[in-house]
Amino acid sequence: MESSNDVLINKIKVFFKKYPFLFNILYYTFGASFIGKSPQKAITDLSEDKIILNLGSGTRIIREHIVNVDFYPFMNVDIVADIGKLPFADNSIDAVICESVLEHVKNPSAIVNEIERVLKPGALVYIIVPFIAGFHSSPNDYYRWSKEGLRELMKDFKEEEIGIRHGPTSALLSVLNDWLATVFSFGIKEIQQVLLVFFTMVTFPFKIFDYIIYRFKSSENIAYGFYFIGTKKAKK
Repeated sequence: MESSNDVLINKIKVFFKKYPFLFNILYYTFGASFIGKSPQKAITDLSEDKIILNLGSGTRIIREHIVNVDFYPFMNVDIVADIGKLPFADNSIDAVICESVLEHVKNPSAIVNEIERVLKPGALVYIIVPFIAGFHSSPNDYYRWSKEGLRELMKDFKEEEIGIRHGPTSALLSVLNDWLATVFSFGIKEIQQVLLVFFTMVTFPFKIFDYIIYRFKSSENIAYGFYFIGTKKAKK
């Protein structure tokens, strides 16, 4: 099997995840823009005694008392588990957060079904998925969703809110930086990866435009990614 085209980028991510503070700085500085409703705001009304899972959490701590679940034993991970086979009883969880994870699994619908299984009726789910985004393995990358595609994926939940989480400028830069790195590397993968890091660092200030243009309706056609907030439907 051919190795991934972004091995270096993935190795950098894994390295910095050993140092959560530094990783968070890089994540918010050089990652996609963060607009729309955050997971923190989505769970504002949930008290600390509620059981909230963050699936595929990595090192991030969204809020105290949230249970971080990840396949890898990174720092700040509370439970190491396959998110397709969660070690929780049916109807036992008050909320689930799953940010930018579903594109990295082979069967995202199975993960969504597992989320539905563990949530209590009426409990909250918060999902983020990419739309116009370059390939980014973690350790692999399989899927993309439009706004309507995300609705279809989450059709068994009652939709409360859906919108742009990462804006169109981030989408543009994701493709442009990769294009520039590809052109100027002359097909040499190792150079392409180094140039991609370089161009990402050089162009990140332009993401500020996302905080203006994401409000335009047509931005949904070229957004980097969407968020979905829903609740589990009660069984009839």
